[in-house]
Amino acid sequence: MEKEFQQLTELIQQNTSFVLTTHVNPDGDGIGSVLTMYRILKAHGKEVSIINISETPHYLRFLDKSNVIERFDLQIHPEKFASCDVFIALDFNTVDRMGKMSPVFASVKGKKICIDHHQNPQPVFDLYVCSIEYCATGHILYDYISKSKIVPFANEHAEPLYAAVMTDTGSFRFERTTPDVHRLAARCLEQGVNPTEMYRQIYDQNPFGKMTLLGHALSATELYGDNGEIAVMTVTQQQLADTGMREDDTDGFINICMSVGSVKMGVKFLELKQGFKISLRSKGEIPVHTFAAKYGGGGHKNAAGIRFKEGTMFERKKEIIESAIEFYKGVNHE
Repeated sequence: MEKEFQQLTELIQQNTSFVLTTHVNPDGDGIGSVLTMYRILKAHGKEVSIINISETPHYLRFLDKSNVIERFDLQIHPEKFASCDVFIALDFNTVDRMGKMSPVFASVKGKKICIDHHQNPQPVFDLYVCSIEYCATGHILYDYISKSKIVPFANEHAEPLYAAVMTDTGSFRFERTTPDVHRLAARCLEQGVNPTEMYRQIYDQNPFGKMTLLGHALSATELYGDNGEIAVMTVTQQQLADTGMREDDTDGFINICMSVGSVKMGVKFLELKQGFKISLRSKGEIPVHTFAAKYGGGGHKNAAGIRFKEGTMFERKKEIIESAIEFYKGVNHE
């Protein structure tokens, strides 16, 4: 990545105005990464805007104490995209992950940079600062700061980067939680990050409606396979409406299914206002990103997702479950 880091530094030095964004329904890595890059650029006196299509989840708003993240407005923001010197996509690598903001990507005349840790990037960017060997996009930015010395590593970077890495590693338990990741965490703590408070802010600030929604989802979860190896969870729009919750409030639900001893693969169906999406999780050597790719999705070996814009969840659910069962049976589990 040294070559890519050098090219990124040169683009920062040579340009003045930047627009940053992350994916629809942002998670801790997306929000932590855009805030870190924002602070790097502001330290160099750049004009910077963070413009996201989705609202920042309530449990991550504490990271944006200065309220610098803007929600996309069709009346005012397209001009910023069109006129910026550099556009940076963080924690996603395909244009459709910008959701309803995707059409403005075509208007960007400046350089387009992708900083991401997912597989199969779309060939539409000028510079890719990407590698699937990192546990999170925040991990890439930490490595960039450490190796390029673009800014001194400080608390203003440590807090969002710790949030990014903690959430994308499932609190330091998922694949790619390496010794380097723990060294990153240690440096963040040395800069004043309080791990207890960070965990409390992100995971222990749930509204009661979320607990009610989780209860509905768990009570309807079904097990498939000879010994209950596949867990299937379903969340409907009606359940969201009844509990007053949003689609992003279901983040992490599928991980609870994976705590069942027999379960090796988890599938969460989430009904959207238009279409539906599926979250996939697995244990060991079960490559759910391969299954996701069958339907145009992607991700990592043990965590992937699929977005269906056409059709309804209930029309496709039975077929997809049967396909997941066949996929699981075809995997070598030794």
